[in-house]
Amino acid sequence: MTVSWHSLSVEEVLRKLGSKEFGLSSREVEERLRIYGFNELFAKKKSPLIMFLKQFANFLIAILLAATIISLILGEIVDAIAIMVIVLVMGIMGFIQEFRAERTIETLKKLAAPTCKVLRDGEERIIPAREVVPGDIILLSEGDRIPADARVIESINLEVDESSLTGESTPVQKTADIVLPPDTLVSDRRNMVFMGTYVVRGKGKAVVVATGMSSELGKITKLVAETKEEKTPLEVELDAFGKRVGAIILGICAIVFAMTFFVARENILEALMLAVALGVAAVPEGLPAIATAILAIGARRMAQKNALVRKLAAVEALGSCNVICSDKTGTITKGEMTVKILRLLNSEYEVSGSGYVPKGEIKLVSGNSSWEDVKFLLEIIAAHTSIDVKLINEYGSWTIRGSPTEGAALVLAYKGLGERCVKAAIEEYRVVRVFPFDRFRKRKTTVHVCYDKYIVVSSGAPELLLEISSKVRLNGKEETLTHSLREQISKYIMDLASKGYRTFGIAYKYSSEIVENIKEAEKELVFTAILGIIDPPREGVKKAIEVAKRAGVKVIMITGDHKLTAMAVAKMIGLEVSEDKVIEGKQLDSMSDSELRNVVDKVTVYARVTPGHKARIVRMLKSKGYRVAMTGDGVNDAPALKIADIGVAMGIKGTEVAKEASQLILLDDNFVTIVEAVKEGRIIFENLKKPINYLLICNLGEVATVFGAELIGLPHILRPIHLLWINVTTDALPAAALGFEPPEPGILERPPRSTKERFITNRKMIYYIIMGMLLGGLTITLFGASLKYGLMFAQTVAFTTLVLSEFGRALVSRSEQLPIWKLPKNIWLLPALLVSLALQLMVLYTPLNTVFKVVPLPINTYLYIAIVPIIIIIADEVRKLLKIRIA
Repeated sequence: MTVSWHSLSVEEVLRKLGSKEFGLSSREVEERLRIYGFNELFAKKKSPLIMFLKQFANFLIAILLAATIISLILGEIVDAIAIMVIVLVMGIMGFIQEFRAERTIETLKKLAAPTCKVLRDGEERIIPAREVVPGDIILLSEGDRIPADARVIESINLEVDESSLTGESTPVQKTADIVLPPDTLVSDRRNMVFMGTYVVRGKGKAVVVATGMSSELGKITKLVAETKEEKTPLEVELDAFGKRVGAIILGICAIVFAMTFFVARENILEALMLAVALGVAAVPEGLPAIATAILAIGARRMAQKNALVRKLAAVEALGSCNVICSDKTGTITKGEMTVKILRLLNSEYEVSGSGYVPKGEIKLVSGNSSWEDVKFLLEIIAAHTSIDVKLINEYGSWTIRGSPTEGAALVLAYKGLGERCVKAAIEEYRVVRVFPFDRFRKRKTTVHVCYDKYIVVSSGAPELLLEISSKVRLNGKEETLTHSLREQISKYIMDLASKGYRTFGIAYKYSSEIVENIKEAEKELVFTAILGIIDPPREGVKKAIEVAKRAGVKVIMITGDHKLTAMAVAKMIGLEVSEDKVIEGKQLDSMSDSELRNVVDKVTVYARVTPGHKARIVRMLKSKGYRVAMTGDGVNDAPALKIADIGVAMGIKGTEVAKEASQLILLDDNFVTIVEAVKEGRIIFENLKKPINYLLICNLGEVATVFGAELIGLPHILRPIHLLWINVTTDALPAAALGFEPPEPGILERPPRSTKERFITNRKMIYYIIMGMLLGGLTITLFGASLKYGLMFAQTVAFTTLVLSEFGRALVSRSEQLPIWKLPKNIWLLPALLVSLALQLMVLYTPLNTVFKVVPLPINTYLYIAIVPIIIIIADEVRKLLKIRIA
């Protein structure tokens, strides 16, 4: 039975665990290690051999293996080896990707602190974190990473950053003397600390209640391990495509064998060889390699735009997604608290910039305060906050050491004063006394000496500062704080809080002598300003969401942060926000799957959610037919990242866990990059369709040629080696070049492709058959007309006609809808066609013609052959002009 440790008093927790405030004895620790094991995260590892073999459980690869066997039967050893090499390369690439993905669990282990301080036998000791057991008393101080889940038993201004676990953007204040309801969310358990989070302020003592896989981090580890990694849309498409092509090929072979053996009364060996030859003609041997190449090139292009692809099949997935579920903290926002509003009594300023970068503008938007009032405020803020907070530039990245809230205030001072004036203010207002922040007073007070007088500066919860203030600063003067002014300031505070801002007040007073005690320091203050602090959206996110909307992609924010904060950020980035479009985690808990399914795609913001909630939301969206991309950076995002059609992790601020559970990593942590990745994904899907359209019509043309000639009683029109040559060489280069087509105009203005859209639809199959029959009929006509010059000459004409007609097919396959002259230039296609032509001429006019059993053709023969590709081009271009769709 699971114990709700947060719902028990300290005394009850210690009693249940059989522990004491001075810690366990060494003998008790040994016994508990035997019972609970080491404080480690683990999961069952997959066998590398099984992982490798699974790469070949794919229908398209099965077709290629069948093509290899057929080639061996026909004695085409070189072709068989070439196809086998393609299969092995694809298998190895897939294995490498999956092997790396399984490192997720190993990465989770790294989040556990390597050492920690405990009380053992009544003494303070530093021990390896893996040796911590339930009942241990751990000692916590600023900068410590917490080694296990524990119930707080003592705290002095203890604040913990839980953003990687819960998504909470601000540090959580921890206290020992509260007892919470059993159903309190993890993010609201203020009397608990959790493995993998870290202390940002204060100190404390806690008793360990869960270690290893029993901790909250361990539960996520288990969830990630048990979550079945979903196939990407492209993997589903290729699998369906392979099965469909396979069925067509088997059908063709069966029909041809039956007609040859039962109708034409050929002997069984002849019938079998003809069926096999047709099977070889129909198999697009080069397609898997071309698809892999297109994905690899797409991955490279994405990397140049700061999107690193971890799994090749995921390259296209973003292009097909119609929902992006995005974490807030660290994804839409930078995960760095920033002052955005500065409110004096008679004026309001907006502050530009985001994060801890000390650059931005403080702009007056209403009121008439003088800059001198702002300058004075920023000077005392600089002197007051710099005691506990440091702004640091490491390798070009700005970070804060200390409280994020005070850090945001210090950055504000840098924005308004500049580095030189901040340093001057710190020297001018020298600190002589500090009364630290605590959770009861909810403020910090410092005493400074400035020339011949003292100044007391206090910061913290503005409503409490207001209670101990007797004056306000107004236009450079100190005025009496009347009842109406109190109400006015209270209204400002409530207004900012209702908009999701964290409010931070500043007050001061002058004194002729040094203030020695806290009671004297914190009375009759002059209330000065309220700072509106929030973790704001990254630059460009609002525009990116507008682009996503135009592209038919819905953006949903899913966060562990508070509802009001989430709503405020959602409004800033242009999401539609209203009470009925926002759901909290506690509401999710009370909803059945059917209830959630009814509203899951109508909600734009999910707040105060757990890792389990995130995964459930993604599952429900997928159950309604959506293709879901999930972005995130924290440990809490890992399960949902793995379940989504495509998981997108942040590369800079993202935890290693999130990165390893994802298929795509944003190297710049910028939500804006996702839109570029969506565009690239759509280009890749379009460019996968083009070689498929090209190759299947070419292959069906070959089938129609061989089958048609047999049907009307003509001699064997092509040899198996001719078909393999066309498929593996002369077809392959133009098909690959089609995969590098530049984007068609307006690709991001189209809606995402439907989840029901397939590479091969019934309509498209009819198109393939018609065009294949046209190609086959024209080739048979030329073959028949050439028979008077001998069988080998006629076979050479048919062979060359198919090769050159496929050049025409390559040109029209550049787009399904747009005519050739409206398309941007493809710099790869012409060279590919010329190389293919050169290869064909090499077969005809070198000693290779004896191997292929062909003869050199006179120049005038090409005039007749050229009629076929011209007719093919005209037929398809007329279809486009008549707007006859094939999909």
